[in-house]
Amino acid sequence: MGLLTMRSVIPAVRNMKEFEQALASPQEVIFLLEGELIQLQGIVASAKRAGKKIFLHLDMVKGIKDDEASLHFLAKAVKIDGVISTRTSSLNHAKKYGLMAIQRGFLIDSHSVKTIINSAKHIQPDYIEILPSYSHPKIGLIARETGVNIILGGFIDGLEDLPTLFGAGAIAVSTSNAKMWSYEP
Repeated sequence: MGLLTMRSVIPAVRNMKEFEQALASPQEVIFLLEGELIQLQGIVASAKRAGKKIFLHLDMVKGIKDDEASLHFLAKAVKIDGVISTRTSSLNHAKKYGLMAIQRGFLIDSHSVKTIINSAKHIQPDYIEILPSYSHPKIGLIARETGVNIILGGFIDGLEDLPTLFGAGAIAVSTSNAKMWSYEP
């Protein structure tokens, strides 16, 4: 673990313009939320040259299947640092190939809290990303039950939100709001 600095802001990028902005930011980690398989080697190479770690959202990038061969390729040929997924099988395959694994979960009710906790106990991810961020009152319970650091994402409007989210126990926040990418704790 230990990849994220406490109170980090993680750029969550969807296109090349946002990716270029994230590369220029002081942030150490980038979440790539969209794209296509053909673009990945160039994107990852650019991130590495800039000294950044890059996590690929497996559920949203085109051309990636939810299978072991895809994760093997991403780890060995593309050389991503880690993956984000809601799928247990994807996260397990990622860990098999030495990739960091971020379990993404959506809190919508008490049942979803239990599902995230049970999945995390099985997967043992490096981090759990919880969406939406306004569900922050529940992250203490999830962190205690799983022993896993929490990242919050979704509906983070500005720097004024950070004290509440970090105060609730989030180690980091992920956001597509480029104005927040210059944040330094």
